[in-house]
Amino acid sequence: MSNLVFRNYDKKAIRTLLKEMGKERYECAIKDADLPGNPLSMDGFYIEFHPKKMDFVLYYTFPVGVTFKLLVVNGFWAIPDNGWVKKRVES
Repeated sequence: MSNLVFRNYDKKAIRTLLKEMGKERYECAIKDADLPGNPLSMDGFYIEFHPKKMDFVLYYTFPVGVTFKLLVVNGFWAIPDNGWVKKRVES
């Protein structure tokens, strides 16, 4: 079954969101997600909006294609307004 989601890959907007999160919350999210290492670049980050759940989630995909859910970012001011791309994903 596929679901409709919206993704945002805007590096500038994601960098602003990470700054708003702060170093401590970011490091806790990395640890909680059990990442095999620190993100290598901004290229792997994206924000995904799930209309059915009404939440925004920050993800990171390593260059080898492994994706990790880092943090639900509802309530942050830096969630971007523009640059959203509609995607169908398997649930």
